[in-house]
Amino acid sequence: MKTLSFVCATEEEIEVGKEYLFGQLWDGNGDGEELLSSGSIYLGDDENDMPVIADFEIAENNDDILKATIRILDIR
Repeated sequence: MKTLSFVCATEEEIEVGKEYLFGQLWDGNGDGEELLSSGSIYLGDDENDMPVIADFEIAENNDDILKATIRILDIR
């Protein structure tokens, strides 16, 4: 899966252990504050139309949730 460059920053592969801005992963749908506090986010569907979810922890909060830094813990 790749980051969503249309929300924030440039497109890149999402990898476990790396840090990203929340705005790179959130597609803008739903309650961003709730998603950020949930610790997981839907990234899209894989080639078998199965949902791909990233589990994360907040590495650094920011008043602008799009700029909060999150660290990917798992992709399932």
